[in-house]
Amino acid sequence: MNHSTGDGAGGSWPIGSEEDLQQRLALVTPEDTTRGLFINGVLEAVRQLGGEPAVQHCLAQSQEKRFMDLFNYPFAKLIRVSYAGARHLSDESRSFDEVMRQMGYVSAKSFAASRMGALMLRTIFSAPRRLVDTLPVSHRMNTSSGECTVQWTGVNSAVVRITRQFLPPSYTEGSLQGSFEAARVQGLTVRIHSISLLDNEYELSWG
Repeated sequence: MNHSTGDGAGGSWPIGSEEDLQQRLALVTPEDTTRGLFINGVLEAVRQLGGEPAVQHCLAQSQEKRFMDLFNYPFAKLIRVSYAGARHLSDESRSFDEVMRQMGYVSAKSFAASRMGALMLRTIFSAPRRLVDTLPVSHRMNTSSGECTVQWTGVNSAVVRITRQFLPPSYTEGSLQGSFEAARVQGLTVRIHSISLLDNEYELSWG
């Protein structure tokens, strides 16, 4: 999927460009935070794809030596780390979006392996409706920004709307895939509908 972002005046910038990054950073407020757990999930994806030198490159961009899982950090830290990693690791065979997708996937897996994630998974193994219904709670545990809502469209389908998403929607696509896999739910299909730069809908179906 080829995403671009608009500047509100008719222009558009490719996802991953410096203009795209700066626009997202400009929209972050001091109240927008995320847990270190999710930044570490991104760093683990970077480690798997590019090794320790790539991780150190990302940490340098964040001006942090490490992140504590349960601490809250400015969301700008996650943006800088993820963009640094996706830019560093993307090439002709692996796009910026694909790296972002992998970051979301690994981050979801890291959350599932954490104490908080394990507690949630105990009640939703192989139960996709329960998993989807817990997405708003998971979102709030992840970040103080925006809102996640669920609208059921069928027995095996739903639309998840997330507002004030500072990372590209491919990150969330990967996160959803990782969450469903961790919950042992097979056959997930995700279709992305971008409403605005920071607001997106994810049409989910499975089974």
